[in-house]
Amino acid sequence: MLKVIKLIASSIIILSNTCLFAAGSVGTSSAEFLELGVGSRSLGMGEAYTAETNDINTLYYNPAGLGTLKYPVLSLFHQELIEDSRLENIGIAFPMLGGNIGIINTLFWVPSFDKIDANGIKTGEVTYYTGNTTVGYGYDFELFYLGLSAKYIYQRVNTLFLNSFAVDFGFLKGFNMYSPFDAPVKNFHIGISILNLGTRVKNDPLPRMLRLGMSYKLTKWFGFNLDATENLINVSDIYDFTHGFNESFRLNMGAEISYLEIISLRGGYQFNNGNTYSLGLGFNFVIKNVTFTIDSSFSENKVFGPVYSFNVTFKLIPKVVTVDDIKDADYHYNKGIKSYVADDMESALKEFKTTRDYNPYHKKIDRKIKDIEEIMKLRKENEWDERKKEPEDKRKGVKKIDND
Repeated sequence: MLKVIKLIASSIIILSNTCLFAAGSVGTSSAEFLELGVGSRSLGMGEAYTAETNDINTLYYNPAGLGTLKYPVLSLFHQELIEDSRLENIGIAFPMLGGNIGIINTLFWVPSFDKIDANGIKTGEVTYYTGNTTVGYGYDFELFYLGLSAKYIYQRVNTLFLNSFAVDFGFLKGFNMYSPFDAPVKNFHIGISILNLGTRVKNDPLPRMLRLGMSYKLTKWFGFNLDATENLINVSDIYDFTHGFNESFRLNMGAEISYLEIISLRGGYQFNNGNTYSLGLGFNFVIKNVTFTIDSSFSENKVFGPVYSFNVTFKLIPKVVTVDDIKDADYHYNKGIKSYVADDMESALKEFKTTRDYNPYHKKIDRKIKDIEEIMKLRKENEWDERKKEPEDKRKGVKKIDND
């Protein structure tokens, strides 16, 4: 009877994953729910999220993305799936030790269903859920970002309880790529992550994955993402990748249009993964020092119909930055760069501090101010050392008189 219960519950998961998510790995791994996407923004962009920045949900796709967060974040996520199944996620991220730490818990569950004996008589109810708790850390090394996360994975099928452990690794690098429009300083990112390296569940491995991604911001209001995902469950998956479009290789693409960072429209498409398209919508608004972001997504599946998700994010910010503040900050930042190139450190420091006053979340502005202050300090120390090497009477400004 226990085997029958496991078969029923597993069938629900496998069925949903087969037609909605990551078809290539089904039947070869356990805890397939780890392949379900998290975050309405990422889902609206077709889960092309390995190289995305400034979102707590990057932890699920590439833990290095945590290093790009600018302020503490709380995220609540809900998704309606097939057969009345649901995916819930809650996450929090905050600065620590020069980087950002993120803690999330994801739960996939289905409503209890009847347990029937061999005679067709109801003997009780079956409870099924599976989830994971993840703790991750991302750090900005100036030239690149690195991230690491650890997962505790748990599953319950009636009275049977299973658990396992896994780790994720991530790398993220930003570049300045040409754009004919007004674009961010680093408008092109590449990301690499290896996910779900861990212990087996019973005799089955976890759904290990390799993700490669890029994101390009053509302007400050339009961006395009592309992801390639390969399963690493079997040895054959590695060389299958070189054969191109097969059952273990998936290609995701997505785009986002934002108007003044107030409203965002998104779209995505997933190749070789049920060939599903997705749409997304997001709103940002501010109450005092808390920014609220409400995101939703919709994807159409050819077999089961529409799938919806809803995401609310709270960002605790010391100062609300308006569009005018951003423009003023960019103006003073550019003046500071010109002064720095001209070796006018005092003017550069003044302009960078003004930049921070307008926009305290400007890219690495605190680090630039600290670097200039350190340069000015070293120069003063060098000047003092040079003065100490001079003759005492010269330091005092007294002329030496020859007795002759």
